[in-house]
Amino acid sequence: MQQAIPSLTPEIKERLENQGYKPFKYRPLPNYANPHTLSYWLTNAGLGALCLIGRHYACQQQSIRILWSAAAIAIPLYAIATNAKLDGLRQNNFYRKTLDDRLELHPLTRRAWERAKQTHKEYQDQLREQIATLEAELRK
Repeated sequence: MQQAIPSLTPEIKERLENQGYKPFKYRPLPNYANPHTLSYWLTNAGLGALCLIGRHYACQQQSIRILWSAAAIAIPLYAIATNAKLDGLRQNNFYRKTLDDRLELHPLTRRAWERAKQTHKEYQDQLREQIATLEAELRK
């Protein structure tokens, strides 16, 4: 199967470096955008406070308050939703866990699974024995 984007040869890499191109490097997420840092929550608290102040000022000026109210409600909800999404990032990006992945961190579940497999095997063996005895009786 042909690659969609062909890999770069050493000559092409050298030519690109001579022209000033650099390999792409991921930049870390800034703290104000990372839900696992305090500055993210402080930034959202500041934005929420600004929305409430804007709503109060709009009320004093007899202006429209719905925009400020919607933003004051949406900011904390979005912050909580973002934190919840990043906590389960592997599951949310169309990652389907295998049975071993599911059982990996749950020893009780793994023991129950092994016990259920053993019980099922014993039950299947009993059925095979019963079928064998019935077939033996029919052949007589």
